[in-house]
Amino acid sequence: MLDNRKKLSATERLEKKEIFKNAKPATGVERGDLLRGTVYNVTEDGAFVVTEEKYVGFIHTDEQTHPLKKGTAVEARVTFVRADGRVNLSLRPQKELARVIDAEKIAEYLRKRNGSMPFNDSTPPEVIKERFGISKAAFKRGLGKLLKDGMIEEKEGWIILKDLQDD
Repeated sequence: MLDNRKKLSATERLEKKEIFKNAKPATGVERGDLLRGTVYNVTEDGAFVVTEEKYVGFIHTDEQTHPLKKGTAVEARVTFVRADGRVNLSLRPQKELARVIDAEKIAEYLRKRNGSMPFNDSTPPEVIKERFGISKAAFKRGLGKLLKDGMIEEKEGWIILKDLQDD
């Protein structure tokens, strides 16, 4: 809780002090491991988490799939173990898994639109974000997977889902 001067209240300073006093370094933790914890502080840059193992972690806003609030329980993937024993975390799936999820999201969109859409790798990033809720890079990875799997083709700037067009 912030006071009128935008500073943490005495209670919250004590809570944080207690968390750091009881925190343990994340030894034996590796990139990709899943940790469960609770958000104890949220800033403009991200959310601080204390894990069940008493590790202190940070989830940058770019690594969040939804806004986090103090007290929210999370299961997050370790992206980096810092020299001081703290961990950087992500709620986003790993890129390979994300690529599969994004490809399915694009394929589902195509199915709902009778197998075609005017969006391709030239579409502006803000349009992709608005329509699909993913970044342009993620969109291109998803399209790449669908192309590689032979599920889509591009014709005159349109993406065509083959299994609906072959009927």
